Amino acid sequence: MSNKKPWNDEFRVRLHETLRSRILGELRLAKRAHGDILGFCREVYVEEDAPENEWKELMRFSADELHQIESRLNSEKVTWPEETDCDRLDRVENELRERGILLWQASPCCDTCTWGDLPDRIEVLNRRFPGFRDRLRGIAFFIDQNLPFDLADDTHLLVYLGYGWLSPDNLSVAPEAYQKNALGIAKEVCECLQNEGLEPDWNGDLGRKIGVTLNWQRRTMIQ
Repeated sequence: MSNKKPWNDEFRVRLHETLRSRILGELRLAKRAHGDILGFCREVYVEEDAPENEWKELMRFSADELHQIESRLNSEKVTWPEETDCDRLDRVENELRERGILLWQASPCCDTCTWGDLPDRIEVLNRRFPGFRDRLRGIAFFIDQNLPFDLADDTHLLVYLGYGWLSPDNLSVAPEAYQKNALGIAKEVCECLQNEGLEPDWNGDLGRKIGVTLNWQRRTMIQ
């Protein structure tokens, strides 16, 4: 592969900063395993931006940064409250699942990708919670597209939850029926958020997502 970008000490330092920031954001998000984070860094940043003879050293740098940042974050966790917003959000996810609503935290990429990957996600959850598919009637989600970038700067986030109703047997329904049921799903999501002390920002409009402010302090991986 030919490297089209100029390469010198300045670009190396910039790439180091980019890798350090991305690794911090990914570790805070807690969605990818360590190997996946390093693989992402290699594919998206190292192989795209650096000449091949620099790859090995840059990956060594990335691995060292990952372990150093993880150690620092582990020390920070000692100062966290016993119960965090992420704990509350996980309980919201569990409660909604019992109601037949899938809450997908940090779903892939964008709204379109999330809906496209929904059948696979349902299959994963149905294996984990047998019978879930049969009672599933709605979905809520917030995407992961910018989360690592945001979390590299601050743990305080404003996420926006999309939502929708899933008709039984995938039958076509009139727009009015879909709207009524989708709004019902959104109201249940807001109710569960409020029950856990989180404050949804939503005006009842089908065209508006549900905003939620979170201090993202996650001790466990997103499942």
